[in-house]
Amino acid sequence: MAGGTFTWETWKRMFNSRVFALPLLHGDNMYIIGGCDQMGKPITAFEMYETKKRKWHNLPEMPTARASPAAAILGDKIIVIGGVGEGQNPVNAVEMYNIKAKKWEKMEPLSEALLGLSSVVRDNKIIVCGGMGSDTNPKDTLCAYDVETNTWKQMKGMPTARYATYSFLVNEKLYVCGGRQGKLPNTALECYDFTEDKWEKLPDVPSKRVFAMYTASDKHIFSMGGLKQPATEGFSDACEVFDTEKKEWKIGASMPTKRADFAIGVLGGKVVCAGGLGGPGKPLETVEVYDWEHDNWTKIKDMPTTHCSCAYILKDDKLAVIGGLSTTGPSSCTEALNFRPDR
Repeated sequence: MAGGTFTWETWKRMFNSRVFALPLLHGDNMYIIGGCDQMGKPITAFEMYETKKRKWHNLPEMPTARASPAAAILGDKIIVIGGVGEGQNPVNAVEMYNIKAKKWEKMEPLSEALLGLSSVVRDNKIIVCGGMGSDTNPKDTLCAYDVETNTWKQMKGMPTARYATYSFLVNEKLYVCGGRQGKLPNTALECYDFTEDKWEKLPDVPSKRVFAMYTASDKHIFSMGGLKQPATEGFSDACEVFDTEKKEWKIGASMPTKRADFAIGVLGGKVVCAGGLGGPGKPLETVEVYDWEHDNWTKIKDMPTTHCSCAYILKDDKLAVIGGLSTTGPSSCTEALNFRPDR
């Protein structure tokens, strides 16, 4: 892996402080959807950060208040699916924001209200996985939304019903990792082959944790940190690496800081873990990077402010970290970690 330097930059604050928001990229602009306010209530707030002008814009609010939805951008359309609504109940609403027309439109809803969805985009369709229904039961749902026809297509369900999973497209296959069944963590790792319309059960995630964080490279899936089970055992320093070619897990060097619910991404050929919740249950500003080729960790400069339960997204050579919970409550702070390769 090439060397380089990591530096933080502070962006302007959002208009709305929030946790559990969802970020999306469209060209040079970053959109932030929904989330929860300081009272824990889902909100309809919808903002855009114009990176070239370094300016936030308040946009028309979503018709449905929600936190942690599934969402994607297809062309000039932002599609928002399900999520946590009023009273912490799942919602079935599917809504589309037309970037050019600057307005929302209600679309064909989910067949049932679901929260804890994960999604990927493939062949101009949004593939939605899992979820928890109003009956609190986990689902094995796999379905595809076609924005052009405004229709849903049910696909072959996952072998393991669960919600709050992480989903990745790696070499045109869908990998669904972890998640929960009720309040208990699930360690399933399953792979869907679109060509063969077939699921494959892969070796389970090695350790059971809730609020573990996942990210992927073009060959590996990384499972980091979390809260051990039972929770009295505290936060985890787990570092687990799945090789999608060898189909096996490797236990990596332990994270230097035990934590859960942090920002994560592959930046500069390394896994960045930023912020999160650590002992004794406080938001962190600690940042560490994992070099999986050499199986070692390096501590880099702390974040400018503390963040957990935050929105985060990779843009070019940056990991943007947006809002979340700080030591003083829900935050509107926005910061970006830059990677500059050595010349």
